[in-house]
Amino acid sequence: MQLLNKFLKMITFPDLLKGLKITTKYVSKKKITEKYPEEKRSYPYRYRGRIHVTIDTCISCRLCEKACPEGCLKVFPPPREIMKTDKRPAQFYFSQEHCLHCGMCVDSCPTGSIHHSHEFEITVFNTKELLFDKEKLPYDMLKKQYKWNLVENVPTKVEVKKKEEV
Repeated sequence: MQLLNKFLKMITFPDLLKGLKITTKYVSKKKITEKYPEEKRSYPYRYRGRIHVTIDTCISCRLCEKACPEGCLKVFPPPREIMKTDKRPAQFYFSQEHCLHCGMCVDSCPTGSIHHSHEFEITVFNTKELLFDKEKLPYDMLKKQYKWNLVENVPTKVEVKKKEEV
C-alpha cells in the first residue's frame, strides 16, 4: 500500500498542484506593487525623512548639538558683539552620514528651525556629499544640492574666530 501511495505521489505531484493553486489565487487578485519612480508614495505627517534646517530662524543655542547622540551637528555661534543683534550662527555643519533620524535635534530646537522633511531618497554614491554647511543647508527640497568636502575639513572653533576677525 505504501509503495502504491509513493508511486501515485511521484506521478501526480500533489505538492506542485498545491503550489499552483496558491499561485493562481494570487494572480487573480489586485496588484499591490507600487510603481515607484512614476508614482511617489505619500507618507504620514510625522514621517522622518531628511533633516531640513532653516538658518534664518536659528538662534545658535546649540541645544541640537548637545541632543544629537551621534554628534552630527556642529553649531558655531557668532561673536558676542554680533550676537546682541543677530543670533544666527556664524557656521553650521550637519553630517547626514551618521544621522540616525532619531528626532532628538528636532525635539530640542526651541525655534523649530530643524525639522524632518518628507524626502526619503537620501542615497548617494560618494559620502563626501553628505556634509552640509551653512550655505547649503537651506536647500531646495525638490533640487538636490550637496557640499563637496569631508567631515575632517570642518574647522575648529579657533579657525572660525580667526576667519571672522579677518
